Amino acid sequence: MTHCSPIRLWLMRAMYLLMAVGLALTIWPLIISHDPELPRMTGVAFALLGTIGVLSLLGLRYPLQMIPLLLFELTWKAIWLVAFALPRWLDGTLDEAMRSSIFDTSLGMVLLVVIPWRYVYANYVVKPGDSWKFSRNAL
Repeated sequence: MTHCSPIRLWLMRAMYLLMAVGLALTIWPLIISHDPELPRMTGVAFALLGTIGVLSLLGLRYPLQMIPLLLFELTWKAIWLVAFALPRWLDGTLDEAMRSSIFDTSLGMVLLVVIPWRYVYANYVVKPGDSWKFSRNAL
């Protein structure tokens, strides 16, 4: 399978646009005018999320080629929900900030519907990978 329906392509474009605009409004102001004493890993997280927003713009033009970005977005959210939010929920230690983060992160699960899974399977699971052989002509 090398194509997707036009509706699926537009759904993916809508998701890329939502990611780009959402991160531009929420994360980029924090990147542009951050506190010099910002914890190192918070800065790393801001930079990572800002990069996702910028790369989402490429998804508007190349929705199929940028599917790995959607897979990354879905995967990190699922890992955070399972590894960090679920244990807090199970032991009853959720505070309001964590509840808000759970809600925000859970919205990303819409990617389960947006991602064209048959295309992903055909192009990332079944399709042979690129050659590992080194060629002198590659230089």
